[in-house]
Amino acid sequence: MLQRHNHMRRIGTALAAVLVVGVGAAEAHADRRLTPLPFKDGFESGVTTAFARKGIDGTGTVSVTTAPGGRGGKAVRLAMPDDGKSYRTEIATDRLPYGSYRYDFANYLPEGWIRYDAMTIVSQWHGGTGTFPAVVLGVRGDRWMMVVHWKTSSGRADKDGQSVHEVKYDLGPVRLGRWNQWSFDITWSTARTPGSIVVRLDGAEVGSHRGPNSYHQDTAPYHKIGLYRPNWQAKKGHRAGGTADVVNYYDDVTITPISPGTPVPPGSTTPAPNVTTTSPPDLPDTSASPSGQVAGPAPVTVSTTTAPATPGPVSETSDEIPVDTDTDTGTGNTAAPLHATGVSDRTPLLLAFGGTLLSVGLLFVFRARARTARRRAGGRRGQRRAGAAPTPPPRRLPLRRGPRRTPSSRAGAHEEPRPSP
Repeated sequence: MLQRHNHMRRIGTALAAVLVVGVGAAEAHADRRLTPLPFKDGFESGVTTAFARKGIDGTGTVSVTTAPGGRGGKAVRLAMPDDGKSYRTEIATDRLPYGSYRYDFANYLPEGWIRYDAMTIVSQWHGGTGTFPAVVLGVRGDRWMMVVHWKTSSGRADKDGQSVHEVKYDLGPVRLGRWNQWSFDITWSTARTPGSIVVRLDGAEVGSHRGPNSYHQDTAPYHKIGLYRPNWQAKKGHRAGGTADVVNYYDDVTITPISPGTPVPPGSTTPAPNVTTTSPPDLPDTSASPSGQVAGPAPVTVSTTTAPATPGPVSETSDEIPVDTDTDTGTGNTAAPLHATGVSDRTPLLLAFGGTLLSVGLLFVFRARARTARRRAGGRRGQRRAGAAPTPPPRRLPLRRGPRRTPSSRAGAHEEPRPSP
């Protein structure tokens, strides 16, 4: 019986150890905070604490100041110097569950904005470190561009060899010195849900995308705003140019859950007649690397771009969007770094598995303790049922001492009796 008890005790200990690992993993997934909805920040508080993360590579700055362009109130100002080491200045919300959302925001590019023929990302929806951004809003030359990435069985590969597709859309000309009111209606795709994106600028639809638009991770992409120039990284050979700081203003950022097909905001109009949009085509299989180099004798492109509204200059500068290695941490940001995420819908399973292990582990522990108590008391009960008196515990007898002897008595005990005279 003792051997069986020890066996059950070892099983209970092993399950308790597995329990600690399972609950720890579940808590690690559950600790990825979600953005409270509806989300809204007009920066009137004077701080950006509503945005849980800040990513600054270099010496860029994030500050809240008076909104330019006669808007009134406050806005967040994101600035990045051309010092040869600064290429990213962004703030970001937390993640969201998969679903359909309307992302509204206004941005302002000042009249002093210097034309840059590679991509400047001003807003992006990202799945985390080690992935291409799922959706990008950027400026290339004098055009607004949207870029969409999604993972399939072929196409560009990220750092882990996962295949990714890319499609580009021209959203129209950039106008400086004015506020741009953007609205992105996004239904995030999953393994079971088709995705969609509808983009409106100042109430007019300027672009749309139908089909996959994410990486099907455990949560939907999170929203980042600011400035990101991938080609300004020193490792790409960029050197300080001595030009004025690149500046972008943001105001009235909101995220609202919607149902697919929700009516457009008041004042919306039909798409501008000189801007066209396309849906992602069936893309050929490729083995392209993140740098855009494609194996094989002839290069194969995996992206399409809508025809521009007005022909513009063609730049030879690459606007390659690299795999993101940013950890989304920086000065004044107390949030934990984002980590690579797994397959979607794993968090509830981990929590349920951890809870089951907890119940089973506690059951074995309590049963083992109860059996130990019964075993200790079972011997005496068994002896009584057999008719034998239980063996009493040994008694400790007190030490007996004789009468106390004085020195004189001890001396007299050794004297010889004297004869009588």
